[in-house]
Amino acid sequence: MIADGTSFALVNGAACRFDLRRRGEDTLILIHELGGSLNSWDALLPLFDGRLTILRCDLRGAGMSQKLRGINDLDVLADDIAALADLCALSGAATIVGAAMGAAVAVRFATRHPKRARSLVLLGPALGVPAERREAARQVVEAIEAGGMDAIADAILPRAFPEDLWDNAATKDLALARWYGADPEGYAASYRVLIEHDLRPELVEVDCPVLVLAGAYDPFGPPESLEAGTARLPRRTFRTIEAGHFMAVQSPALVAQAMRGWQEGV
Repeated sequence: MIADGTSFALVNGAACRFDLRRRGEDTLILIHELGGSLNSWDALLPLFDGRLTILRCDLRGAGMSQKLRGINDLDVLADDIAALADLCALSGAATIVGAAMGAAVAVRFATRHPKRARSLVLLGPALGVPAERREAARQVVEAIEAGGMDAIADAILPRAFPEDLWDNAATKDLALARWYGADPEGYAASYRVLIEHDLRPELVEVDCPVLVLAGAYDPFGPPESLEAGTARLPRRTFRTIEAGHFMAVQSPALVAQAMRGWQEGV
C-alpha cells in the first residue's frame, strides 16, 4: 500500500508527484489551478476535518510532475486522477475539489468516471475561454512561451491576487514565488485546454451535488458570470464569498467554512 506523505510514481504513463494523507473512509481529491501545484492547497489542508483522507497532486505539465509541451489533454488529466486514486487504493466515490482550471478537470472527471465522484466543489471555475476572447488568449500563450512567466506577470498577478486580501507579507511572497516558479511551457499547454474546450454544455451530465464558489473580487470569473455559466449543473449550490480568484491560497478559511456548511446539508 502507498504510504502517507509526498512521493512520485508513474501514473497513467507519466511521472506524477502526489501527496496522500489517509485518515478515514471519506476522501477529498484536490485539483490545483493553472500555474499551481499540490502546494496550492497548503493553507487549506489544516482546516479540513482531520478524519478525511486527502489526495492531491501536481497535474501533468505542472509542479514536479512530468513536463509537457504543446497542448494538454483534458481526458488524460481526468484519467490521471482516476489512476492515481487506484494506485493509492482509494475505493468508493470521493469529493473532488477543483480550483479554476482544476475545476474543468474535476468536471471532466465526473463525466468520465461518474461513479467515482460523490460530489464536486468548484472554486472560481474556469470552464473555457469565450469565443470572442480566444484570439487574445492565444496571444497570451505565445507571450508565455516566448518570455516565460515574467511576460504575463504584470497583467495577471495584481488581478489574480487582490492586494487587500493578503494576511501578511510572508504569505504573499510565498504565493508569488510559487507562481513565478511554474513551468511556462506547461502553463501554456494547459491554458490551451481552456482555449480549445468549453465545458459548459457538459455540465448537464454531472450527476452529483456540486458546490460552486465565486470570489466577490475575482475579475476572471465574477459571480454573475459564474452563476450564469454553471446554471446547467442539475444539482448545484452557488455561493459568493469575499475572496479573489485564487481563493484557496488567499482566503482558505472562507473556503473551508463554505465547504463545511454545504457538506452538512449534502
